[in-house]
Amino acid sequence: MSPRLKMVGNIVVFQLCWLACVLGGNLWALLALVGLLAWHYWLLKPGEWQLLALFSAIGIGVDTIFMHLGWLQFDGDGLLVPVWLMVLWLAFASTLRHSLAWLMQRTHWAVLLGFLGAPWSYFAGMKLGAVDITLTGFVALALFWALLMLAASWQEKKQCASLVG
Repeated sequence: MSPRLKMVGNIVVFQLCWLACVLGGNLWALLALVGLLAWHYWLLKPGEWQLLALFSAIGIGVDTIFMHLGWLQFDGDGLLVPVWLMVLWLAFASTLRHSLAWLMQRTHWAVLLGFLGAPWSYFAGMKLGAVDITLTGFVALALFWALLMLAASWQEKKQCASLVG
């Protein structure tokens, strides 16, 4: 499979996961997870499972903290964020070395996209009824995502440098 087709496939799989998770809830998220893992198996790069696990754990942990602070509100009263959001974190992490690899090499743009783009994604989820978010929650999400994308960009640059030299 060509690199371009892999990149387009990664974008499509992420978007399908987003829709399944936000619109379908936990059941559809689990089905999306199976498809995501099957597709991503062919895209794997060295050390990528660790990146997926770390990035997802950080995101799930911070969103769970935001939930307990009352900034994010979901149906139900679980100790952690819903399964669908956990799957969505894994799906997003799967884009970092593939469809978003170009962005990881442009730290300033990665930070800006995290700061502006992530809250819009949560806003879309809110408009579709998947989550309620306070104004403080939006500000916290923007700041967190800016820092997260900064760290992801630095990590990817470090990984590339270690492979080169």
